[in-house]
Amino acid sequence: MRVSGGLFLGAVAGLVAGCGGGSGDSASSSTPTAQAQAVTVTTTTTTSPTVTERQTAAAKVASSDPSCTSLTPFYWEIGDKTGKQGSGTGGAGKTKTSASTLMPVASASKWVYASSVIEAQKGVLSADDVAALTMRAGYTNFSDCSSNAGTTVSSCLAAAGRQGGTNGDYVSSAAGQFYYGGGHMQVHALNRGWGSDTTDVLTTALHTVTGMPARSFSYTNVQLAGGLGTNATTYALFLRHVLDGTLAQTAAALGQHAACAHANGSDCSGVLFSPINQSRPGGPNDISDDRWHYALGHWVEDDPTTGDGAFSSPGKFGFYPWIDQSKTWYGVLARYDLANSMSLDATKMPYNTSRLCGRKIRQAWLHP
Repeated sequence: MRVSGGLFLGAVAGLVAGCGGGSGDSASSSTPTAQAQAVTVTTTTTTSPTVTERQTAAAKVASSDPSCTSLTPFYWEIGDKTGKQGSGTGGAGKTKTSASTLMPVASASKWVYASSVIEAQKGVLSADDVAALTMRAGYTNFSDCSSNAGTTVSSCLAAAGRQGGTNGDYVSSAAGQFYYGGGHMQVHALNRGWGSDTTDVLTTALHTVTGMPARSFSYTNVQLAGGLGTNATTYALFLRHVLDGTLAQTAAALGQHAACAHANGSDCSGVLFSPINQSRPGGPNDISDDRWHYALGHWVEDDPTTGDGAFSSPGKFGFYPWIDQSKTWYGVLARYDLANSMSLDATKMPYNTSRLCGRKIRQAWLHP
């Protein structure tokens, strides 16, 4: 129990008076009076780091930590609901990346598509919506979409699949099990009535979602789970809109309906493919043993050892956006690394190396 200095002193004095005086028959007048000693109570005030301290710590990691210096050129940014609070660049190479550099963000598209669904439906999701947005809808044969002009959501689903058949094949035995891939959202978009949409129409549809940034957010491929092109500035605005309540339903949905999504350990059954662990479906954990979950279009970085509970959506070519567990800070690490996306060394996959660097920058910012 914590007590104030005054109450503590009174308690000490009372204890001395009750125990040290003796009876009336004794020579009490000659006994020295016990004196209570003053007690000092020290309180510790914890102050939050300043933005300057955070910026300095994050910049140091970006410029000197091996997980970051080994990357191709990147731009990083961290902010809160009011705007950008810190930023910088890092990596090695002649081609520089800035906040305005346009690039394909690959799987970072998943968070945006999920948000468009959640906002359009005011946060009310059906069981089919949840299955599709958490990669458990049973569409595990998806390969890719053509970028040819005129390609539609439907024609993409009719194209050749990963193991024969088509991209849109339903695999009943996989329904309810986690399989990270583009088929779930592609079929979901078809069921929303977007089957005839081309990239231009999809872009227009995205921009009609209240609160969705319009600047530089565009589909360069009709794949809903991986076809967005944008820059760090626009994606950061999307994340700020989540934090400031503009995309309120998306904010409320962070971490909701999270599915166990790590391909290791007896605590997580029903996982067919998790790219945080495996470089290929059915393969060994050749990337990491991180035990994450997957929510509505985004990961929850909640590994018991290395995780900090952040929400994120790393993309194949190295684009890594996140919101911290407290929903106070957002961050983006933006880069486009095509060469390493085809590396034979699974640990060099850009989405993996960006998340490792980005996580360290985030931790430096949060705890300078």
